[in-house]
Amino acid sequence: MTETRKINHAQVLRPQSALGATDAAAVSLPSILGSTVILYSQVAPTALSAGVLAAFLGVAWVTLLTSPSSRPIAYTTRFFEAATLATLVLQMSHRLPQYGLQDTESTRLGLLCGMSALAGLVVGLLWLVRAERLARFIPAPVYSGFASSIAVSIGISQWTSLKTQLDQSQMALPVAAAVVMVVVSALVVKRFRPQWPASAVGLAAGIAIGLITTFSDAPLPRLMESQSWSVPVQLADFTGLWGPSESRWHWWLDLVKGAAILGALVFLNNVVTGEQLAQLDDRRSLTNVDKTVQAFAIASAGALGSPSVSGSLSVSMMAARSRSLTATAMCALALLLGVICASGALVLIPVAALSGLLLVEAWQLWDRGSARQALRLLRKRTIDRHHKEDLMVIAGVMAASLLINMVAALLVGLLLGLVLHAHRNTQKPVRRTLSGLEIQSNCARAPAEFEFLAQHGHEIRVLQLDSHQFFASAALLQDAVRRVFAEARFVVLDWASVRQIDSSIAQGISRLQAQAQQLGIVLMHAGTQWQHSNVHALLTDDVPETRIALDLDRALETVENMLLQRFLPPFQAEDQQGHLLWPAHLTDDESHTLRCAMTLHSFEPGHCFIREGESSDALWFITRGQASVQLTTDDGINLRVSGVRAGTTVGQIGFIDRQARSASVVAETAVEALRLGHTAFQQLSNAHPELVQKLLSQLSLDLATHLRSANLHALAQAHHAKA
Repeated sequence: MTETRKINHAQVLRPQSALGATDAAAVSLPSILGSTVILYSQVAPTALSAGVLAAFLGVAWVTLLTSPSSRPIAYTTRFFEAATLATLVLQMSHRLPQYGLQDTESTRLGLLCGMSALAGLVVGLLWLVRAERLARFIPAPVYSGFASSIAVSIGISQWTSLKTQLDQSQMALPVAAAVVMVVVSALVVKRFRPQWPASAVGLAAGIAIGLITTFSDAPLPRLMESQSWSVPVQLADFTGLWGPSESRWHWWLDLVKGAAILGALVFLNNVVTGEQLAQLDDRRSLTNVDKTVQAFAIASAGALGSPSVSGSLSVSMMAARSRSLTATAMCALALLLGVICASGALVLIPVAALSGLLLVEAWQLWDRGSARQALRLLRKRTIDRHHKEDLMVIAGVMAASLLINMVAALLVGLLLGLVLHAHRNTQKPVRRTLSGLEIQSNCARAPAEFEFLAQHGHEIRVLQLDSHQFFASAALLQDAVRRVFAEARFVVLDWASVRQIDSSIAQGISRLQAQAQQLGIVLMHAGTQWQHSNVHALLTDDVPETRIALDLDRALETVENMLLQRFLPPFQAEDQQGHLLWPAHLTDDESHTLRCAMTLHSFEPGHCFIREGESSDALWFITRGQASVQLTTDDGINLRVSGVRAGTTVGQIGFIDRQARSASVVAETAVEALRLGHTAFQQLSNAHPELVQKLLSQLSLDLATHLRSANLHALAQAHHAKA
């Protein structure tokens, strides 16, 4: 069911809406002017005035046409796409003589309009095939390299322009004053008044300096001498683009390739802008109809001769200040009114003011975080390995962009991104390896068991796997596990961080499982049962369920029990009056007295003999079997906290402080336990105070041992989470 939106006209016309729309239009103004200058100064300098008009009309047209969508996005022209379009047009125009065509300014305008229009159709095609799902595979350093290269290009071009003006002694001071005023005004506004349109304020300051110099002998050169009402498509010579029939398909192939590259960049920017807006509110994403309208609007704007139009997060957020459903539409109307009513003000913009504005934009595009990391590296200071790899990708993209062109930079960036992705995902399939001396389960055990595990814990190894496990890391994972086979008899693979695996990983694990069985090694798997994971499904095809645990704690408890059963004789019922349960320094008479004060109980698997929230009426000594300590969550789920085995005591805390039970104890196997009630304990205190004192000392020692074990377990888990 589609959502129906009603327009409140009172809301549309309120002052707050007009203010938000005006601010948004002011924010987009410098970007439109700057990107148009970047494009037309290289392609067709004499058509700059027509290009500016086409850019304003194009941005207003796209924004107005897409405003009724479920997620209205404010649009503008961007430096990145404009610089790319200029490069593509120039590359193709230089090859026109090969096709029997003339390289003139009018033919370049025809190429510009045609390529921009086709780019809009490419955007629609990419939406149709749902290519937005592939955008996430482009690494962030590639975007950073593109942005930084554009910043460098803008900085170099504007410095060259300013140097030419500064060489003229009579204009050196006014030019410097205009640039400084624009830069300082914009940066001050960004710093202290971020809600204001900083670029527009800086541009206004530059215009003010330009007006002041009109009364001097050396007025500042202006960006445009006049504002015409023609658009580039009217000035283009399309007939001159048709070459001989034998070379015509080559010409079309070049045009389509350029449009594909430009359309892909515009599409990626729209996807990123939409995702960023989605994080700011809970509106649903664009529908198929919205995407079709967007592609048509971008194509028609490009046909006019406008630089490629794409979504802008900053302009969209500024328009959203109005809190109006038609904020973007009003932004478009504000732009149109500005063009119609204030077009004469465009001729007042000095070249120096726009240069200062472009320098500010270049500073904003520059990845300053990566620059700081590069400086640390040049000063021979240590930086993270991932930062080094990111700097290599950024440097490669920048070098290709500055030395060759934007197309080469795109290809280099994608190639380096793929290499970096494969390198990081195959470099370290095992995040950390721990022995049983470094990490233990949270199971409560008899002192003798703790002592044995402290001596033989090196027989256990835990391999905490990295989150990226796929075919490229299968061989490395198998090699890492085989090395551990030579050092330990019990191996646990912790899959807790792994969400997805492929058949190569599953087949490798199957081979490891068979090899472990031949060597007499127990290979356990922990943390595989994630809700949206295929790990458990693929592993269970070749791995017995007895070798798969829900989490790392249960896996550790299982292998610890196996280690104890293999090397330590099991506790017998006749040993229950020995040191495993009683203080070692009890006399035979004291042991007999204590045993007579207790009652023996048997429980079937699943029976809860201590229930959370009930009164603490007794102390329990486990003599046979195994139980689990459980807590009930707010959702009513029974969460297993730890296990308890024969030779341990449960219920000590409630027995001492007389508070309600803090947890439940449930039999996992057939359990036999001795019960010491409060009444019997009081009788023992009156008749045998020395015996009770020894018993309390033993309980304190047990609690200290269990607390120390829990602390070590928590510390290991914290290291695991950090890793």
